[in-house]
Amino acid sequence: MDKKKQMQFNLNNFLLSTSIALDFVSMNRYKISLGHAKRVAFIALNIGIKFDLSPEELSDLCSYSLLSSIGLNQSSDDKTFCEISNECAKEFTFLNQSENILLYQKEKVDGSGIFGLKDEEIPLFSQIIFLARTLDIMYDFGKENIKNRFDAIEFVKENLDIYFSRQIIEKFFECVKDVSFWQDMLNEQDTMMFIYASLHDFTKALDFEDILKMTTIFHKIENPQSKLIELSQIMCDFYEFEHKDKQTFLIASSLCNIGKLTLGKDLLEKVDELNIYEIEKIRTYPYYTKKILQNIIGFSDITSWAIKVQERLDGSGYILGLSAKDLNFKDRLLQTLYSYNALREDRVYRELFSHDEAIEILKFEASENRFDITIIEDLDKILKES
Repeated sequence: MDKKKQMQFNLNNFLLSTSIALDFVSMNRYKISLGHAKRVAFIALNIGIKFDLSPEELSDLCSYSLLSSIGLNQSSDDKTFCEISNECAKEFTFLNQSENILLYQKEKVDGSGIFGLKDEEIPLFSQIIFLARTLDIMYDFGKENIKNRFDAIEFVKENLDIYFSRQIIEKFFECVKDVSFWQDMLNEQDTMMFIYASLHDFTKALDFEDILKMTTIFHKIENPQSKLIELSQIMCDFYEFEHKDKQTFLIASSLCNIGKLTLGKDLLEKVDELNIYEIEKIRTYPYYTKKILQNIIGFSDITSWAIKVQERLDGSGYILGLSAKDLNFKDRLLQTLYSYNALREDRVYRELFSHDEAIEILKFEASENRFDITIIEDLDKILKES
């Protein structure tokens, strides 16, 4: 492995960590308990094992399951959801790239689904994920409700050859005979233990650029209009960062807003003035960014930069209340770029600021000892020219 160009990366480790963000989106949309993506992966792996899938196939099935809700934050209907999810999945490094798994994740075997596919026309992974997502959304297996288990089994029986194929149902019924199938979904740690125990370790050296493609997906599903990654690239080139420093900084830029997926669109896009409780809730998002990123293998520096975008040199920021002595150059640069990018975006409650207006606001903040004036002056010069 070339440590200047690559890092060790495990896709399922990454997706299990980032699934925390997607779980909040699912919770807000479907009113179900947190842990949905892991429960989908858990159910899918149980069924996949009954099919005697290879270790590589099980790994990919887990990855697709964890990604199955990736399009939810940017969609309001099932067709768009499937299309966005499928496009996002193309940027991820599966062991064996399969076609249209998430595009067809809501197809029904009788042909009454979105795209009209029937029976074997629907990929096996898509069929497994459809059953797992459908049942957990309807019956929320993260809550202990014995009646829901019986209702879920009855629903599956009623939809033989309508929603689900006979072979999928037979494998599912083999799974539910074991009480641990249900009980392990009640505790996220038990769910995680089963998932990791079911998977081989396919950690591999991956180019920073390939990792950035994946992390950028999470950046864009939270904020499609953001130019933060592009701005970061311009400034990394200006400061002549070495390749590794530049790429890891760009990855941090792409992930510094992932915690906002936990907040919900209703709050982030609220037109009226926020009350003190809503402001306090928004201030939690760097905490969730840290919670999401801290368990990703090799991401310690990336996490450190990404969680500090709301810190300020005078100690008035959050979540850690750090001051100038605690914040290095990359911390300060990402803080400044993050704030500049926010000012340059349209919001539902205000129009965007021009470059000059944004710089003036930041300079005032710097005069109050919140930002680094040298970085702001560099931004003014370079971004005005670009």
